[in-house]
Amino acid sequence: MRGIAVLLMIFDHLMYNLWGLMPLVFRDYPAEGLSLKIARTALYYWRMDLRTGIRFIVLAVFMLLTGICCSLSRSNLRRGLRLMGFALLVTAATFVVGLVTDYPDITIAFGVLHCIALALICVGLADKLGVSKWIYLALGLVMVTAGAILFSDAEFISYSEGNAAVTVLRSVLGTASCGSDCFPFLLFGGQVFVGVFVGRQFYTERRSVFGARYENGLVTFVGRNSLAVYIIHQMILPVLIGLILLACGFHLAM
Repeated sequence: MRGIAVLLMIFDHLMYNLWGLMPLVFRDYPAEGLSLKIARTALYYWRMDLRTGIRFIVLAVFMLLTGICCSLSRSNLRRGLRLMGFALLVTAATFVVGLVTDYPDITIAFGVLHCIALALICVGLADKLGVSKWIYLALGLVMVTAGAILFSDAEFISYSEGNAAVTVLRSVLGTASCGSDCFPFLLFGGQVFVGVFVGRQFYTERRSVFGARYENGLVTFVGRNSLAVYIIHQMILPVLIGLILLACGFHLAM
């Protein structure tokens, strides 16, 4: 399930790169013909209501599974700190891209990696205090409910509008959205906490509750290495598309 969620996320990012990022990098993209049709198709997909609904379901499943995996790990604090380091590298890289493209709102201040990392850190600290699984469930449900209410009215705010630090804080809480990737901690971090409860309630024997045995394949490989796949594809995918466009005769904007 986690592998499927990650593959769908990669496709989602591919569509964004085709209509959102590449026009910032190449001054003559999408031009006419096939490239224009591809960009328009990607934009149409991105604006579909169906995509919005499916994306939320996929993200909820992914966050829930992340919480279940937390219940199987003894090093959540260390994993969370390491992941936060990767997340800050993503912030730095997208900040540089924003400077180069003169589009600062592409910067990812609190995206999926930041959200998961913060959740793992919280779980690691809570485990040291011996927090009950029922506390995770109660806190997670409260967070998800509050996050859904707050984020339903959230509007996109540019970093250039007012205090950038306040804007980022609002995106963490879910009262606003900023950057090219925004994951409010109340909404999505709460789903991780619910997943921790599910894991500790139903996976105490560390075996599939469905009694399934999965073959090693692309989907299971991606699921088992979701962090590495996420980070690598974020770097490789735009570069690969860019090289293809260069080979097709498009010109860099800088």
